[in-house]
Amino acid sequence: MVTINQSNNKMGALHLIGELAMSFVLASMVKVLQPDFSVFLILFFRYLFCLPLLVAYAIYSRGPKFLSITNIPGLALRTVFGFLGLTTWFLAITNIDISLATALTQTMPIFITGFSVVIAGEQVGLKRLVSVLVGFLGVLVLIFPITPALNLWGVLYALLAAVFSALMFVYLRVLGRTDPAVSTSIWYNFTGLILAGLLTYSLDSFEAVTSLSTPDSLYLLIALGFLASFQQYFLAQSHMYAQASILAPLHFLAIPFGIGVGILLFDEIITLKFLAGTAIIIASTYYIVLRQQANQ
Repeated sequence: MVTINQSNNKMGALHLIGELAMSFVLASMVKVLQPDFSVFLILFFRYLFCLPLLVAYAIYSRGPKFLSITNIPGLALRTVFGFLGLTTWFLAITNIDISLATALTQTMPIFITGFSVVIAGEQVGLKRLVSVLVGFLGVLVLIFPITPALNLWGVLYALLAAVFSALMFVYLRVLGRTDPAVSTSIWYNFTGLILAGLLTYSLDSFEAVTSLSTPDSLYLLIALGFLASFQQYFLAQSHMYAQASILAPLHFLAIPFGIGVGILLFDEIITLKFLAGTAIIIASTYYIVLRQQANQ
């Protein structure tokens, strides 16, 4: 039994690392596309071309029951929070540096702790409460002093992405106990396609695509959706194999990924203030993760 659990944890970790790497490939593509297309149009193509591979794999693995889901309420909540999380993440990386947006989203465990108190009425010890306050101190170090160069909307979007992603991961793990990952991914992406399409139509009626002078950007939009299907698969599978408490520390790998992408592709500058704020957030959230694991 121990060997099986260890093997599952390793598989979960590998899938999560693959998801993190793929997410930054997608983030880079979004940042390149955004000057010419609205975030909602990018989301529409991401959802649209994410579906074919997922549907094909679901039919192959599940047959006629490829859309069958038992936990409908859990799926609805996972879908809503997933859509909001992805939307605010795209808005964040198009308004501020990828490195800064990544650091801010590492506040996810802090928000999970807050939810456990406010929503679930759980008792949280003094040490964890202090860790939450320290984490928010790290956020203040990152954004202060506020200068005209800092887009506060981008900061808000990044923090909202952390909130919605925290809620999404909770329900993703719940779904993983009863329903196949590929089926939940199909329903999530199909719903996201409808929502993004409606929002895009209300804003510009897809004019940005119909008026393209060259197809290069269209190819990039299609590739974005195609690669997103692999990201979705990696994400769902990671939570099928391993518990959220096991995977939580691996999310900190997003920091070096984000810094590397920001420096190499977008000439972002990493300052001592950024490193100090990021270190405070990581220390705080890592302590929270350890306390959560100890209480399980």
